[in-house]
Amino acid sequence: MMNKGFFCGLLLAALLFSVLGETTTPAKEDKAAETTANAASVPTTTPPTTMSHAGHVTMAGKCMKARRHKQLPSKETLEGICTPWSESSCCNVTTAKDIDNTEGSYNFKWSHCEHDERHISKECLNWFRKDLCFYECSSHGGPWIAQESPARKWREERFRNLPLCQSECNDWFAACKDDFTCSDNWYTGFNYSTGEGVCINTTCRTISDTFGNAKNFCEKVWDNSFKVVPNNVTMGCIKINVDAEGVQKNGKVANEYYQTQKATGGQTRLAAGISVALSVALLWIVQ
Repeated sequence: MMNKGFFCGLLLAALLFSVLGETTTPAKEDKAAETTANAASVPTTTPPTTMSHAGHVTMAGKCMKARRHKQLPSKETLEGICTPWSESSCCNVTTAKDIDNTEGSYNFKWSHCEHDERHISKECLNWFRKDLCFYECSSHGGPWIAQESPARKWREERFRNLPLCQSECNDWFAACKDDFTCSDNWYTGFNYSTGEGVCINTTCRTISDTFGNAKNFCEKVWDNSFKVVPNNVTMGCIKINVDAEGVQKNGKVANEYYQTQKATGGQTRLAAGISVALSVALLWIVQ
C-alpha cells in the first residue's frame, strides 16, 4: 500500500504539473497574447490568436463565416451609413453600399406588414440599417460568435448573447415601437417557401404591443443575438449606432470579454486536469 501511495503521489504531481504548464504561459507569450488581443481595435490583416470557448472558436477581432463576410477584417473605404466600420471591416464597399439602400436582408423585409399598408418609419429603418452594418461589417463580435444550428444557406455562424448597452436598446425600441410586425421572432416567424420571407401569422401589431418592452424587443427580435446589459456593466457593452470612435470602444469591450474567456478557459482546463489526476489516483489505491 505504501508503494501504491507513493506512486500515486508522483502521478498526481506529474499530472498537476502538466496541467499547470498548459494553462500558465511565459511572460513573453503573455505579452504576445496581449498585443494580439489589442489588435482587434485597429486595422489588421492577420487574425488574432484563437481560442476554444463554449464549443466554438472565438477571438477578439474576427469575421464570422457568412456569405458576404470577408475571411479577415481589413481597412475599407466605406461610405454612407456603414462608414464608421471602415478601419477594420468585415464587409467590402459593395456590401456597405447595398445596406445604404436596402429595406431588408437575405430575402427578408423589415417592412413586412405592407399587406396591411403598414410601412416602416424612416427612424426605425435607420436603426435596422445600423444593425445590419454591425452584423456585416464589425470585426468586434468575435467573443459572441456561435455556430448556426442548423446552418443556413447564407451563413455557418451567428452572434449569440452579444452584450448590447441598455441605453442603445432603449433608443432602438423608441424609434421602432410604433412600427408594425407580425412576429416576436424574426428568425422563426416567417415562411421562405416562395423565396421571400412571408409572415406566418398575418396579423400585424405594433412592435410595442408585440414585444412589450425594449429588452424583449432587442433580445427576441433576432432570436437572442443580443443580450441587453446595463451601461455600467464591469466589462462594458456594445453599441451599434456609433461613429468611428464608438467602433473603437466596441473593440475595447470585445478585448475585455476575450481576455475573460481566455482566463476562464484556462481555469476550466486546470479543474479538469485535477479531476482526472484524482480519479486515477483513487482507482490505483483501491486496486
